[in-house]
Amino acid sequence: MADIRQFTTRGFEEQFASETVNRISHLLERIAKLNYLGGVSRFYASDLSLCLRGGALLGALHVASSLLEIVVRERFVQRCTEMLSDKERKTRNLQIELEDCKKLDFHKLVETLKKAEVFKPDDANKAHEFYNTVRIPVHHGLPVRFVEKNTDLLAEAQLLMEIFGKKPSIHDSGVGFHYFEKAIEQSSLSLIETAIGLIERNFK
Repeated sequence: MADIRQFTTRGFEEQFASETVNRISHLLERIAKLNYLGGVSRFYASDLSLCLRGGALLGALHVASSLLEIVVRERFVQRCTEMLSDKERKTRNLQIELEDCKKLDFHKLVETLKKAEVFKPDDANKAHEFYNTVRIPVHHGLPVRFVEKNTDLLAEAQLLMEIFGKKPSIHDSGVGFHYFEKAIEQSSLSLIETAIGLIERNFK
């Protein structure tokens, strides 16, 4: 078995073609300019930059989707805190209350912020879609769902198997390393750009 210590981490400039390098560089610049972030969200943004610099696209997608959810939660808590009296602000911890309230999931928070005109309606819809097609599959280890919702790879593979007379069995046997790796390479940067765009446009 190979000793993992013999491997050295290469930067993204050494791992990808020039077009991808340029996209990652631009993303890094955009992340650095996110003015709203503070506290925990700033920590997530820092880790997102580290993942991108290391070329860890799956890791970056994980962190980007968490970052979007953290920012939504932080803004919700901020809006609610603004409505409290001075006395209530000293005695209540809205962040803990939100964490304990299971009914207030991401979708309900987004809808509440949309009604408060924090989230633009079109962006609220994009946030819902992002959560369903990225956050849930990636964080819950559902590779088939991620590949299926973000690429045409499974449909193409099934068509090829049917053409060559093989029984379509991808869904039965699970998504192999090749399909998932290709899906991450094809989709991750666009999805990360979507998450960053939502934060840029709605949280200033």
